[in-house]
Amino acid sequence: MIWASLLAAAGAFLVNLLALPLILRLAHRRKWYDRPDSRKIHTGLIPRMGGPGLFLSFTLASVLAAVALPRLSGVRLLEPRFLALFGGLALVHLMGLYDDFKSLRALWKFVLQIAAAAIITAGGFLIRRITLPYLGSLSLGPAAYPLTIVWLVGIANAVNLIDGMDGLAGGIGAFAAAAMGAIAVLQGSARGAVLAFALFGALAAFLLFNFPPARIFMGDSGSLFLGLTLAALPLAGGISRSSAFGTLIVPVTLLTVPILDTATAILRRLRSRRSILSPDRQHIHHKLLAMGLSERQILTVIYGMCAYLALVSVTSVILPKEINVYLILVVWVGSLLAYWVLSYLELKNRNAGSTSQETSSRDASGGR
Repeated sequence: MIWASLLAAAGAFLVNLLALPLILRLAHRRKWYDRPDSRKIHTGLIPRMGGPGLFLSFTLASVLAAVALPRLSGVRLLEPRFLALFGGLALVHLMGLYDDFKSLRALWKFVLQIAAAAIITAGGFLIRRITLPYLGSLSLGPAAYPLTIVWLVGIANAVNLIDGMDGLAGGIGAFAAAAMGAIAVLQGSARGAVLAFALFGALAAFLLFNFPPARIFMGDSGSLFLGLTLAALPLAGGISRSSAFGTLIVPVTLLTVPILDTATAILRRLRSRRSILSPDRQHIHHKLLAMGLSERQILTVIYGMCAYLALVSVTSVILPKEINVYLILVVWVGSLLAYWVLSYLELKNRNAGSTSQETSSRDASGGR
């Protein structure tokens, strides 16, 4: 299993490392650029074609690991249920790719995301029960299908929303994938380990081209594919039940940053009576930028947070249940407090800037 996982990671890394320069050359020749606007941080003409490299390298490496080392890995990724997984991922990737070239209406994007999630759930990738510490386990029964679709679509869009700065979504995804792979190995899930490390290898190569200053973006074809893959991996076996006390507790912990960012964005827009789909510049990276941090400093902060979340999540497989409960609760509460402090400091800094501008304006008027 370990050799198959290493092969998957190395294969995905090499495939994407070779594919991205070719994609970049084609994108520059055809002028397939992500045009800057008032909401975006970048100012240059940068292609957003990293998604095809991610999807291609992940898929090829996963199949390569399963076919080349069947005895060592014990993995069969070509059975019907995994064809459903790759089919759903392919649909959301192609939908995102179309949207990168021709803006797709939000309704159609949502419908196609639901269709992709439905294909994956049809393959048997389901949240079958919810387990809470000390309260027992609740079987979801038929409700497992709609709730799983909500999970898959929600995480796909959360990762898509956090993809607003060089190296951000790719780095968050890489930490989560590496942790999921390590957990799958500890739990003896060859299937989960191969898929997770294949995703990690693909992201590692992508980050070489996406770290600030980025030469390429992943686009919707990459961010939606990445989010849906991270949401589906825990359902492949070994990761979702890795925690001693709750289904999906560990994946939620690993994806705390995009989940928290999306949840607060929805609440913020509802509070101001705007559509939850309306864009703004109040995401986590925007708040850190407003405080004067550079892009690399922001990545240092968020990568540090993701590394800590990954460490806690992997540790939860080893430690006793009683310790796990409090460890995860401390992480969740700490994340909420950290976000509240960040929002408070950013608001205070913004108000101070507004006051300074008003004072300068009054002084200038008095001088005239």
